[in-house]
Amino acid sequence: MLSSASLRRHLLMGAGVALFALGFVGIFLPVLPTTVFWIGAVMCFSKSCPALEARILAHPRYGRPIRDYREHGVICRAGKRAALAGMLVSAALTFALVPIAWVRLMVAAILLAVAVYVATRPEEALVLDN
Repeated sequence: MLSSASLRRHLLMGAGVALFALGFVGIFLPVLPTTVFWIGAVMCFSKSCPALEARILAHPRYGRPIRDYREHGVICRAGKRAALAGMLVSAALTFALVPIAWVRLMVAAILLAVAVYVATRPEEALVLDN
């Protein structure tokens, strides 16, 4: 029988692996955002497997944006553009392919909320002089 701490660790590890896998698929499919899923994976791995957390943060292409978001809440301009473009494509596909009105509206509302969040994040970390 697993203790509650061990169960929590295993669940976080499983969630981290799933989020990492979704992010990996996003490298090849532009409508899936790699960095967002890997930010979630890093959060899960920070509590379940620090070695995997460190490995993602050390990634030559994705490590810095993840660290910038995690430490300063920053999303670079190119990242914002990519995320907003992906959301626009997702919304267009949903409206074109899903015939159920309430599903389309729900997707549109979620994408709009996420788009507002992404658009309002700073693009550079504020550097305070001491």
